[in-house]
Amino acid sequence: MNIVYFSHSYRKEDAQIVKYFGRLMRSENLIPSLDPPSESVNAAKLERHLNSSDGMVAVITRRKEGVSPHILFEIVLCLRARKPLIVFVEDELSDRLVPPRILQRRFSRRSYLRQVRQHRHGLQILKVYLGEQPPPRYQPSTSRRSCLLIGTEDLPQLNEIIPAVVESRGYSPVDLGKVRRSSPESLEIYEAIACADLAACLVDSKSPESQFLLGAVQATFIPSVTFTADDAYNFNPHIPREYQPRIIQAADTSLVEQMLHTELELFEEDFVELDKQTEVEAYAEMLVDIASQRGNYEVGTRNFFVQELNMESKYKITGGNQGAVGDEAVAHDFTQVSNQTLGSIDMTALAAELARLRVEARKDAVEPEHDMAVSDIAQAEQAAKEGQPSKVVQHLKSAGTWALDVATKIGTSVAVEAIKRSMGS
Repeated sequence: MNIVYFSHSYRKEDAQIVKYFGRLMRSENLIPSLDPPSESVNAAKLERHLNSSDGMVAVITRRKEGVSPHILFEIVLCLRARKPLIVFVEDELSDRLVPPRILQRRFSRRSYLRQVRQHRHGLQILKVYLGEQPPPRYQPSTSRRSCLLIGTEDLPQLNEIIPAVVESRGYSPVDLGKVRRSSPESLEIYEAIACADLAACLVDSKSPESQFLLGAVQATFIPSVTFTADDAYNFNPHIPREYQPRIIQAADTSLVEQMLHTELELFEEDFVELDKQTEVEAYAEMLVDIASQRGNYEVGTRNFFVQELNMESKYKITGGNQGAVGDEAVAHDFTQVSNQTLGSIDMTALAAELARLRVEARKDAVEPEHDMAVSDIAQAEQAAKEGQPSKVVQHLKSAGTWALDVATKIGTSVAVEAIKRSMGS
């Protein structure tokens, strides 16, 4: 299995496209690793997760105000990290979005299901390059995790605050400037960089030493929390502000301390890995129910996604529409699949008939959407074996009328009834 960073739109209108590419990735044994919608993010978090991924799959969709700058930034990060990637670009967009040397495929919003062979072939090329079992990091450090400090000596009032915050988070603070000055030609400086987990960098420093070290950290793709004490800092207008240095008031040490804790907390947040088709389906459904048209999210949105995807949690509610659920959840209307839909249908008998239906349906499949329905039948079969009726309903509903026609033709009466109930007929 390969873990692949999945960069995509969070917008409601793109949810079906996200679902499609997520399913394709899973069908090729590529595990999508993604960050659910949240109100806060920083570059260090994305850099950390790119470092722990085997490659990237990015999907660029069109929107009225232009393509997402967040997705473009993630592609840039992937190129900096020298990770293999494939980019799926909507066919109406410019040819100049990504360099031509990058593996890419076009898709049409109206007919992407009929392009499944081209898209699958692109993923297979990426998978062959990644290999079945990518090697781990060469000679990983056996020492306590560390955080490099760069340029902070320019703010003497913070010389104690920043190392103390870093230490309190469980990192050994390493002043990279002091290491270099003590042994400029030795291996210590390169060993410190090679073993670092994180860097905290003041970007204001104009000293050649700090500029050199900052460049070294960026070139080696060490996740970096960057900040500036310059109120008039010249931000790059083409990069979202979330990924650029935080402005601090160096005289207010309590605010600086708070900023560092916040940024390190973001850095340490985990991504969610969708290692089952059912999780890909659930994620896409939640994008439809909760995603914001503007791309702005409320406090708790991410927590809700994580709880629903990772925990099979107590917050899963059956029957009817609900508002806010779970700790700090967002109040939205959404429909949960009821475990009661299948009624008294025997799960063992259903699993046996779905196994037969899966074999026969595969023989009849001639269109891309038929292949996807076969996948849903297989997932429903597995869910029936595991005694999870809500997941059975979810997949049989997705398998749709073609699966019902095949089940009727081959005489699998239990499967026919289950599909009808799942479709609400």
